[in-house]
Amino acid sequence: MGYLQQGKNFLFPYHLKNLQPSVLCPDQSKMLGISQDEAVLYYDNVMLHIHVSYSRTEFMQWIVDKVPDQSLLNTAGWRFIIPQLYKKYPKDDMNLNISLSSPPVVRISEHNIDATAYVDLIIDVLEADKVIPVVIRGSGSVKILGNKLGGSVKLNDFTMSLKWSQIGNLHMNLIQPIMWTAIQTVFLPYLNAHLGQGFPLPIIHGFTLKNGEIICSNSGITICSDVMYTPSRMVKSYAQIPVSRFAAM
Repeated sequence: MGYLQQGKNFLFPYHLKNLQPSVLCPDQSKMLGISQDEAVLYYDNVMLHIHVSYSRTEFMQWIVDKVPDQSLLNTAGWRFIIPQLYKKYPKDDMNLNISLSSPPVVRISEHNIDATAYVDLIIDVLEADKVIPVVIRGSGSVKILGNKLGGSVKLNDFTMSLKWSQIGNLHMNLIQPIMWTAIQTVFLPYLNAHLGQGFPLPIIHGFTLKNGEIICSNSGITICSDVMYTPSRMVKSYAQIPVSRFAAM
């Protein structure tokens, strides 16, 4: 611990003099480096998934009952795609019940960040429940928003397979284009709205990132930045209190 004063030299413990930084920034003049490995991201996703599963919250479950083309949420809109559904439940409203079946997998490369999410899609029509596993593959970009890390995602591709159905076999090649439209027009805008708000970075209170840059490498992401200190009102109110000056030995 030491007192910071401009223009003064400070003494540090000998074993700290040759200490190498754990985060390497191309621009060594940057004051701060924050690194995140994709393995840690996956571990965090697993822990979050376990916590949400046991707490039975709806954070990882999404009920879609409104879409731009509302006819997609009525069996009449599916009469030529799934005739047996319309025959058994004519002109009935539907909901799309979307939930994560496992934690998302994040892959970080030098040029992109790829994420794969494994989703269970249940089409709810009264008592006609069908479970359709969906694998969504997307890529995204990240940006610094103040002291937060934000971003956006786009859809690359996705695959679907039928797990079980109460109305017989379904032609997934006919259903997939509809789900592509639903993901592009409903799911992604909803997700990007939340990602755009950003996630807080581990910054000490009172400090703000300045001139930050994001560096993606194989399996990791690094944030290199200068920091700016803005005293709070409480600190300013006690600015006149004498402070002992000392150097760390």
